[in-house]
Amino acid sequence: MSLPEGVTITRDEYGVPSVEAETETLAWFGLGWAAAEDRLWQLEYDRRRARGRWAQVVGPSALPSDRLARRLRLADAAERDLAAMDPVTAAAFQSYADGVNAFVGESGLPPEYEVGGVAWEEWSPRDSVLAFKIRHVLMGAWQYKIARAVLRARFGADVADALDPRPLPGMRVTVPPLGRIPREDPRAALVERAREDVEDAAGHLGFLAEVEAGSNAWAIGPGRTSSGKPLLVNDSHRGLDTPNTYWQAHLSCPEFTVSGATFPGLPGFPHFGHNGRVGWAITNAAGDAQDLYVEHFRAGGTEVRTATGWEPVVPREERIAVRGGDEHTELCWQTPNGPVVHGDPAGGAALSLRWTAADRACEQFGVLRRMLVAGDVRALLDGQEGWVDPLNNLVAADVDGHLGYLLRGELPARASLAPAQVPVPGWESGYAWRGRVPFASMPRFEDPPEGVIVTANNTVTAAEYPFVSHSMNDCYRVERIHELAASAEAAGAADMVGWQGDTVSVAARRWAGLLAGRGPYTGAAERARSVIAAGGGDLSAESGVGLVHACFRRALAPRVLDAEVGAAARSWLMDTGLPGVPVLLRRWFAALTWPGEDGTWPAAALGDGLLAGALEAAWHQACGDGDAPQPWGQAHRTAARHPLHPVAGARLDPPDAGIGGDNETIQNGAYGWAEGTSFAITNLSVYRQVLDFADLDGSGWVIPGGASGRPGDPHHADQLEPWSRHRLVPMRRGARRD
Repeated sequence: MSLPEGVTITRDEYGVPSVEAETETLAWFGLGWAAAEDRLWQLEYDRRRARGRWAQVVGPSALPSDRLARRLRLADAAERDLAAMDPVTAAAFQSYADGVNAFVGESGLPPEYEVGGVAWEEWSPRDSVLAFKIRHVLMGAWQYKIARAVLRARFGADVADALDPRPLPGMRVTVPPLGRIPREDPRAALVERAREDVEDAAGHLGFLAEVEAGSNAWAIGPGRTSSGKPLLVNDSHRGLDTPNTYWQAHLSCPEFTVSGATFPGLPGFPHFGHNGRVGWAITNAAGDAQDLYVEHFRAGGTEVRTATGWEPVVPREERIAVRGGDEHTELCWQTPNGPVVHGDPAGGAALSLRWTAADRACEQFGVLRRMLVAGDVRALLDGQEGWVDPLNNLVAADVDGHLGYLLRGELPARASLAPAQVPVPGWESGYAWRGRVPFASMPRFEDPPEGVIVTANNTVTAAEYPFVSHSMNDCYRVERIHELAASAEAAGAADMVGWQGDTVSVAARRWAGLLAGRGPYTGAAERARSVIAAGGGDLSAESGVGLVHACFRRALAPRVLDAEVGAAARSWLMDTGLPGVPVLLRRWFAALTWPGEDGTWPAAALGDGLLAGALEAAWHQACGDGDAPQPWGQAHRTAARHPLHPVAGARLDPPDAGIGGDNETIQNGAYGWAEGTSFAITNLSVYRQVLDFADLDGSGWVIPGGASGRPGDPHHADQLEPWSRHRLVPMRRGARRD
């Protein structure tokens, strides 16, 4: 069948679809059709990852992730969410699935199915829920809690505490808009009261000693812009998928009109977009909605210890097909606290996970439609009640000049803060959740007199309640955005595009200032010192400063770690594959240039011998036998791999691009810590948007790829070049009919 009567799809010069329909049902059908046309293999990839069936496509390398997906029981959670949907939401999900399946029936399958060696299975509403959940379960706090727990189990509390700094006085918060963490942090007493609980829990973490395993958004109010209307800006930071995580689209029907970025497979625009009157953007709030519990088992894993005694548990047997290998059988346990995610209950101990998005039915998908029909900022924020996960900083603006902020999502109400730091005994009733923080208690404000809202994965609030997160969050990108906002007199959309491409690092600027006051050294150390000091913290793609600074960070970190926590802990931190460790290292390193209680930076206490040694090593790493470093953008490049790379090689991979910045600049471009490895970018801006409420049709967006997920398509990577040069493409509706 072709597109049914009453729905049309047109495309702009970048292949971005515009779906126009005579009814809401047809609108979702058309969006599903367009998503399948552009990103069908991505839909397949997401649902297989969520179901724990990716090893069937690429072989044994995917077995660990499939095992975890089966243990998480995301399919069970998706079924509960579907059963809880209101009729309108359920109809939208079904119409979307009908559109996906209709496109496949009309046009067949892309060549990736032949490469992957799998057949098509009809898309269902459950698959849409699964595709959304799999993209967020690993963004939560539980990975960091495992990392902290392993540090405690292996190296003791002092090492764990040194590498897990609390938010420091003076660091910016989002609520209130220009607020900072006070010298006497009101949450410090809460954490201190939890210390005894943490130490008690640490006694049960010994078995973990054997474990081996962002974003910016801001709004500028009408009183601070050249047009007298708000500006709403974002760039979302994730790893670079192929195709890109986000997919741009326009959707219109009599009930609503929306333009923005969504996840392929989802009938809604939860993160970025506008409906003609109000716009929205999010960042990851790093809120803690996931707790880990140490579970004790006996009788070969058939009984688990609870607060009231021993209860029987029966593992579910899951069979995982593996391309080119033997079928794997995974035993999946469910305890009263949640599914077992690590360890072997048959051995007596394991970790279970409780997550707000999976421990009961989520009714959050009804929020998606309310966003599309909201008439102003207040209605948009009010309409978020019921959203569960992920926890987002939601920033909004409207055509009438209003701004607003909401910490969107659900936080567990905890009796103790120990679970916010480490896994805790699952049989102790004091660690059980006491419900959820009410929607009315979540941080929120509208129309701040300062006329600016900034959120960049920094600490949400220093308030004692609700307690959002234990750890120090990113602190330097938010500083730089506030610097630019404070110096801007009458900002326009073009200024916002410039801010998105800003490569000045506040942290690198502090290192430059510190090194300018040291030395002179000799030889390679002096060359590196001079380059960093003269660079002033600007890590542009065109100069060599970024490369020398990056090599200096890599060389300095292990030297400081050796002095602070010892060589054994440093070696483990640099070599472990635990996903939460790189974030812990970045936060620890960031604290070196943050003023302490006496106003000095910890980095100021580093000796000249240590600094000179790191600088000399950095120069040799950056330049080899040469006399000057290459431009940072030549070394600091995207390195996206198609999901089928393990079986197809590089032939499906997209082109690469070089950029400036690092994880501490607005132009985000994180990289790994290991000396001698490439500076391939591990985390970057996957969607940039500037909404100008004086001319919404003149707004812009860009992704590091293209609308189409099909290698070889003209729109597979046609936005990569403007993205790498910090340009947006027009956010206007298409004129070319499909």
